[in-house]
Amino acid sequence: MLIGFDLKQKIKELLRVKKKIPDYFDLGVAFWLLDPDGNQYVDKTKTIGELHGLAAAKLKENGLEKVFYEIEMPLLRVLAEMEMLGIQADPAVFHGVDKDLDKELVKLVKDIYASAGREFNVNSPKQLGEVLFDVLKLKPKRKTKTGGRSTGAESLEELKNGHPVIPLTLRYRELFKLHSTYVAPLGDLAAAAKDNRIHTTYLQTGTATGRLSSENPNLQNIPTGTEYAKRIRGAFVAAPGQSFLSLDYSQIELRVLAHVSGDPTMTEAFRNDQDIHKITAANVFNVPVDAVTKEMRAAAKTLNFGVIYGMGPQAFARATGKTYEEAVMFIEEYFNDFAEVKVWQDKLINKAKQTGYVENLNGRKRWLPYIASYSPRFAAEARRAAVNMPIQGLAADIIKLAMIAVKKNLPDIRLLLTIHDELVFEVRTDMIKSAGDRIKKIMESAYKLDVPLKVDMAVGKNWGEIS
Repeated sequence: MLIGFDLKQKIKELLRVKKKIPDYFDLGVAFWLLDPDGNQYVDKTKTIGELHGLAAAKLKENGLEKVFYEIEMPLLRVLAEMEMLGIQADPAVFHGVDKDLDKELVKLVKDIYASAGREFNVNSPKQLGEVLFDVLKLKPKRKTKTGGRSTGAESLEELKNGHPVIPLTLRYRELFKLHSTYVAPLGDLAAAAKDNRIHTTYLQTGTATGRLSSENPNLQNIPTGTEYAKRIRGAFVAAPGQSFLSLDYSQIELRVLAHVSGDPTMTEAFRNDQDIHKITAANVFNVPVDAVTKEMRAAAKTLNFGVIYGMGPQAFARATGKTYEEAVMFIEEYFNDFAEVKVWQDKLINKAKQTGYVENLNGRKRWLPYIASYSPRFAAEARRAAVNMPIQGLAADIIKLAMIAVKKNLPDIRLLLTIHDELVFEVRTDMIKSAGDRIKKIMESAYKLDVPLKVDMAVGKNWGEIS
């Protein structure tokens, strides 16, 4: 048996030389499961054998054997194969996007100078602050941690109607970030690779909830929603004769919430394949479903997802533009309509105060030492984590189980990416329909909930076409 830390690298070495992969026990993953927030350290004075014995015993003691042996260890090989495979990208597309970005950035700088009435370093928060608050005499809305005048994104959003230079600056920052964080680095990576394939690294132990993250580069954070974002994603292309196949769990966290809370209204909506945000809006606004407007649905959507993350009235007010009083009323109405969600949350928090941790249905745990803290801030943060972890943690387990099942049942299918609730495959174009149907079936049966798991499917020659 292979025993050690970061065994994914060892597995990749064995895969490269086509050697059989023995049974393995990754100590890093084991100790992360035992303490996902990393508040404790591993005793480096112990031998690998001693650490193995300790970890195995602790996993059993904490009811984490299922998560470790049935989810995290099989996933390790799946991630190793994905990292080795990578995803093809076209440097020429990145170059074209960067050229257009440069042109617009140059124009924006000129417009900013004209609007401000002087030249300054647009990338300097200090110089921007001097222009906004000393020259243009705008009143700062927020302060930095050190007490200075904030020119952060939230501050500028609050000030954007105060002077034309501010929306121009916000646009400049948006485009500069696209250039510096995504387009230029990704284009360089694609150009440097012999096969133009970009290889990310998946962090199996990077979050406290069990959700996977990605780095070097982070392919889970590629922008969406704008024309430039679509072009950036369009630079990721399928190999000749292949197409991209995206399968995305629909509203998986809300479905998990319906399952764990047992709320009848939410459960019925999902069983009947209804629009949960419309149903929520109809209940909260006390109108028929047919009378729900786009604005009502948008507010309800924010509320639905806000509940998962323990959003309070202040955050809801900021997100929707409503007053604090309106936000309080909306949240109260929500919990009146979905009463079992509130009951479940209260039980969860009370239990966490007694045990010091929360867990999902598979036994995955997160320790919350500050859940009963006398500090209102620390206690509130712990309560939010307590409400979120069982939902996000189970959603993470479901997509991991789906990845494992797909690779087991369809070993020749090329799994390229996992982006939160979405899997992206590279499939022979003539096999797209059959492969898509089979993968969809596997994903929708990966875990048994009281409401159906639903998977949306998209096909395209590049990532932009399936986003």
